[in-house]
Amino acid sequence: REGRASLITSFGVFKYMAMYSMIQFVTVLIMYSINSSLGDWQFLYFDLVITTTVAVLMGRTEPAKELVAQRPAGSLISISVLGSLLLQTLLVILIQALTCTVTTTQSWFVPGNVSSSNNGLPNYENTALFCVSGFQYLILATVLSKGQPFRKPLYSNVLFLVALILLCTLMVFLTFCPLQFIRQILQLMRITDLKFQFLLLGFAALHFVTSLLFEIAIDSGLLNQCVRPFCKKKQSKKLYKRLENELCRDFTWPPLNDVINAESGQVVHFE
Repeated sequence: REGRASLITSFGVFKYMAMYSMIQFVTVLIMYSINSSLGDWQFLYFDLVITTTVAVLMGRTEPAKELVAQRPAGSLISISVLGSLLLQTLLVILIQALTCTVTTTQSWFVPGNVSSSNNGLPNYENTALFCVSGFQYLILATVLSKGQPFRKPLYSNVLFLVALILLCTLMVFLTFCPLQFIRQILQLMRITDLKFQFLLLGFAALHFVTSLLFEIAIDSGLLNQCVRPFCKKKQSKKLYKRLENELCRDFTWPPLNDVINAESGQVVHFE
């Protein structure tokens, strides 16, 4: 139980750290496209407050009480792991691109001053992406911290659950009503359009639901079934698996109602 739980935890933390880097990469790439960037304190907030807290606590979930026959993925280079990373990355790109596009279509939108010495901060695109990407870190931490059948449910990890609730509350606060000194430190624009603020929250909710459905589909083996017809199955390099496949195709094995006597020194060769 402990070994399988440790394996699932390791894979979950690996995927989260990979997706954390990808979320920040996509955000910075979009900001660079408008000659802007994330602020220093924004980087620090994402790296220290959110990511460090989540990465430290998400591995504290204990193993499940029962040992199941199902086996977890045994390799990082597998369809389930790589497929999960690919689908989650595409979803991150889609949500952030949609956020930036919708922001620029608002009636109150004013382009940032890209000629300023502080990377054009604050600006509306940066503020919108800061809010949405902040939720994305927490969403993926929740989705990738898997419980049954190998670990206890997420809510059993009390510290992790409390951290997620507090960080989500903090992100809602920063989205709707950040204090002036906080906006100055994080270099955020003041957005008074309540409908737009709820729209940003809706993008985060859409990401959570879609991301969760992706992981459920992958865990159920749907992705493997879709990819398998396009992959030519190779013969296993492991001798015992090749022998097992050979015996499965042999309808005379095992011999029934026959007495088999083992001969001294008999060796079975298989090629």
